[in-house]
Amino acid sequence: MAKTRNSGALQYKSFGLVLQALVLLARKGNTCSSCELAELLSSEATLLRKTMAKLTREQILTTKEGRDGGYALNRVPEELTLAEIYQALEDESRCQAGNDTMCSTVLGGQLKEACFDIFEEMDRSMMTVLEKYTLADMVRKSGC
Repeated sequence: MAKTRNSGALQYKSFGLVLQALVLLARKGNTCSSCELAELLSSEATLLRKTMAKLTREQILTTKEGRDGGYALNRVPEELTLAEIYQALEDESRCQAGNDTMCSTVLGGQLKEACFDIFEEMDRSMMTVLEKYTLADMVRKSGC
């Protein structure tokens, strides 16, 4: 039987990495390169660039090329919710990510159908929580 990758877990990992990068950008207040961010986060610059590109497409970040280039916040941290950040990272719906973890057997198909409403409710609950917090809240909670 083929294994299915849990894309939901990958989504949370990307969110955590990006959230840390955004806190660093908010603290710094100016442009920061992907290499500098990656070093500060003990991550790989290529992975960081891939996830940060999604935030750039959603106009949460701006990019500047050249010697002093890098990423900068395009939004005021007090007005940027964690829900907006999370949604910018999504490649697929969270419900689909949950369904992807089900086996491709008869039972898996039945459970996908049975769990659809539950996954939808989980999505709504998570987004409700994320909408309560801003990037500025995370900067304050992180202590610096």
